[in-house]
Amino acid sequence: MPRPTWAEVNLGAIRANLAALRTLLAPGVKVLGVVKADAYGHGMVPVARALESAGVDMLGVVMVEEGVRLREAGIALPILMMGSIPEDETEALVAHDLVATVADAATAEAIDREARRAAKAVSVHLKVDTGMNRLGVRAEEAVGVAEAVAGLKHLRLDGVYTHFACAEMPDRAATEEQLRRFAEVLRTLGERNLKPPIVHAANTAAILALPESHFDMVRPGLGLYGILPCEGAPKAVRLKPALALKSRVAHLKRVPRGEGVSYGHTWRARRDSVVGLLPIGYGDGYPWALSNKGQVRVGDGPHAPLCPVVGRVCMDATLVDLTDVPAPRVGLEATLIEADAQSPINVAAVARQSGTIPYEILTGLASRVPRVYV
Repeated sequence: MPRPTWAEVNLGAIRANLAALRTLLAPGVKVLGVVKADAYGHGMVPVARALESAGVDMLGVVMVEEGVRLREAGIALPILMMGSIPEDETEALVAHDLVATVADAATAEAIDREARRAAKAVSVHLKVDTGMNRLGVRAEEAVGVAEAVAGLKHLRLDGVYTHFACAEMPDRAATEEQLRRFAEVLRTLGERNLKPPIVHAANTAAILALPESHFDMVRPGLGLYGILPCEGAPKAVRLKPALALKSRVAHLKRVPRGEGVSYGHTWRARRDSVVGLLPIGYGDGYPWALSNKGQVRVGDGPHAPLCPVVGRVCMDATLVDLTDVPAPRVGLEATLIEADAQSPINVAAVARQSGTIPYEILTGLASRVPRVYV
């Protein structure tokens, strides 16, 4: 039997978030749902199935093995590999009809060789680096790579895209410069009859704030899971967080006043106290940084008390002060992250208190934490 610790994922919230984001798009704009990193910790296959049933147009992952896993689960949608593709992974890419990102001629040639061997045509998207300085061909070299792809008989240039470095920031200067560079590439591709049918650039932040970046397709990631990409992001639509992290009190301890708990005795009881053990720790993805800082809602419902995390968070356990809980007992439900945009312990709040970002909290949830779908 697994420990009584689980992540509760609301697939209906994810479908609703997709629908809400679509209200910001012009008719005909496609949506690529980003499900890399196990769908940001929510579970890649169940989320992909939910998005497929909700009519998403494409899925995005980073690694070929993620795409293969989706295909083996029966996902039929186009799946874009948004990361680099080593030559030794081109066989799996071609065999599973995955869409490749191309950022240089050498990668295109390697995929073409495998496609020729398999007697297939492979769809590719050209990634243009307009200022992220990460994966992508530099803007001034993009047309040359597009021409190289066009000269390969077994590749089909179906898309071109870029990625914003600063779309979530109030100062739009960097993003507007990226858009300018991208527009120049698109103009030249058009003049040479190389412009593909799908142009995309917008992540969640750009979907919310930069309608001029929507083009033919957008790529929501964090927004699908109900989280705004940054403090102060435009609340153009109401998004619902999809994940809650829960556990149950596994053990109760009466701690006399003055005694310490957990490693280093960084917390000592200021009164005779009742301390509960939750079978979850940093080995599960609950941040060590919340030692003596975090809060946990203990009991059922939104009006159950918030109890402080006391002592250092351990690899497999977190201790919580239950002294003020009316009837503390083993088996009492405890919520460490709430799926509520207004909660003081939602993903964004927990990330802020931990000194990190919501992406890291979500993707850091370990595979040993079961996902339960509601």
